[in-house]
Amino acid sequence: MPLYNSLQQAGIRTYVDAPETELGDYFPSAIKNAISSATIHIAILSPQYAESAWCLAELSLMFQTRARIIPVFYGVQPSDFRYIKNEVADAFRKHEEKEKEGRYPKHDIQQWKECLQNVSGIKGYEMKEQNDDLKKLCDDVVSAVVKEKQKRKILFQVAKYEVGLDELVKDFYSHCQRNGQMRDKIIGIIGMGGSGKTTLAKYLFNHKHSEFSGSTSLFDVRENHVKGTLTSLQSKLLNDLGGEINQHEFCSIEDGIAVIKDYFQKNPESKFLVVIDDVDHKNQLDALLPTDALNHNSLVIVTTRDERLLIQAGVRVRYKMKEMNPQHSRELLCWHAFHRKSCKSGFDNLVDSFVQVCGGLPLALQVMGGHVFGSDKAYWKLQLNIAKEARVHKDIKHKLKISYDALEEDEKQIFMDVACFFIGEDVNRAKSIWRASGWRAEHGLQTLKDRCLVEVETCLEMTDYPDSKCHYEPGFKLRMHDHLRDLGREMADNETSHPRRLWRPEDRIDISEFEGIQDTHPDSEGKSFRCFACDLIRADALHITYFLGSSKTSTSLQCLQLQPMHTLSLLTIREWIPLQNLHTLSLQRVLPTILWQRDD
Repeated sequence: MPLYNSLQQAGIRTYVDAPETELGDYFPSAIKNAISSATIHIAILSPQYAESAWCLAELSLMFQTRARIIPVFYGVQPSDFRYIKNEVADAFRKHEEKEKEGRYPKHDIQQWKECLQNVSGIKGYEMKEQNDDLKKLCDDVVSAVVKEKQKRKILFQVAKYEVGLDELVKDFYSHCQRNGQMRDKIIGIIGMGGSGKTTLAKYLFNHKHSEFSGSTSLFDVRENHVKGTLTSLQSKLLNDLGGEINQHEFCSIEDGIAVIKDYFQKNPESKFLVVIDDVDHKNQLDALLPTDALNHNSLVIVTTRDERLLIQAGVRVRYKMKEMNPQHSRELLCWHAFHRKSCKSGFDNLVDSFVQVCGGLPLALQVMGGHVFGSDKAYWKLQLNIAKEARVHKDIKHKLKISYDALEEDEKQIFMDVACFFIGEDVNRAKSIWRASGWRAEHGLQTLKDRCLVEVETCLEMTDYPDSKCHYEPGFKLRMHDHLRDLGREMADNETSHPRRLWRPEDRIDISEFEGIQDTHPDSEGKSFRCFACDLIRADALHITYFLGSSKTSTSLQCLQLQPMHTLSLLTIREWIPLQNLHTLSLQRVLPTILWQRDD
């Protein structure tokens, strides 16, 4: 099966059916599920194709799915199927005879004819003689499948304003390429936070993924490590590159490493593109990148702030981000401050002063520009004096705090919620919680987006369907730069006038402190909790997340998320959990036995 082997070597997950029996009343569910869930079908039409009722039934099901069909005419002319002639006509005469015996319903045969006529009109590939170049045919079909897969990729928005990006990419290629090819299979991108590493990585992914049979982008690696969810990135990597789909995450990081390494070794000729963004520990690279199994056809791009990490990992080709030049810095600031390339009349000196303060750091230029958007020169001068108090990059948080201090109270609370709990989470779910807290969710989020404090990113989300297969669907996730995240968490830790946020995974609270709670959740200092996401002692191995109200509403529980340590654990919600104001209940990998009981 040369074509099957070529597809497998290219890293394309392939299902092939070789039935040994004639079509009867039983059509295996495995074949139905494979055809129904496939995004591309390859129909290999030979002179004997029409003789098989099984093949004709499969072709009919392919058309019903409306997925792309690539026909391969192997020793047969498309016109034979278009006009139902020669061996094809003989085959259908036999089917009609069997129909008279009651073996086939009449409408099936007519439907099969229509499918053959339709497939003959699709542009495909032909191999007329046995001595034709079979390898070239396989390569052409694999190339067509890869191109079709790449069309379905949801690409990243690289940046709202792509100022200076062309020059940046040109400089990157000048450093990392030799004779038009990457100098090594692993490329490191180094730079401080806010310098544009992720922007460059997204651009490279968008423009190079079509050259590879499989590609994946793993962002927020450091954040996933902190949350203990690196296994979810391992699962995403394997799924994106065409490995076996896992309905659940790996049981452990070591399990994920073993499966990924095995998959790479079984596909030594596959061309994979892997982007691993924001790495700060070698263990993260070890978990996601089996360097000893990586072949020379693949390309891995790693971004980090720590060059020593890349040296330890043996990454020889490393590109260091540079400051934006004054011209590009000025242009980027103007786009965010005035929504145009150049500044308004009378603002030239102020723009130049802000550019100097920001020191060529893209994040600072974006945030400061968004902060003074729509303001008069007096406000610009005031904010410039404040910003000048901290002129060096290590004090970037001080500059970002200027924008935070200018927010309305609702907007500050939403900002802190995103920083503590909602990075990488669904936008609509977060907004429903903010609305229940009495905050202006849509207005507040839009303000944060306008001021470049929060981003909403389109991404692919893996969803389980009743057919037990995983599918990817578009979704909208909240994103935030790590400097802004750290600022938001620092502000949350210093909150005194609102319920306290507990966001660290290592926070541990004894359940006995909360038993019998009705409307408030006081801790030992008499404060109430806005939210906590932590491991609870005596929690029956459950991770429990609460979302509580602000001072504008009741502090009773609004959203409850329960996630067990093991798949399909049984759950009974405890009576001490206050459910009076609950509006969202999320059960992840849980079989609820008793949700709650009423005394009456």
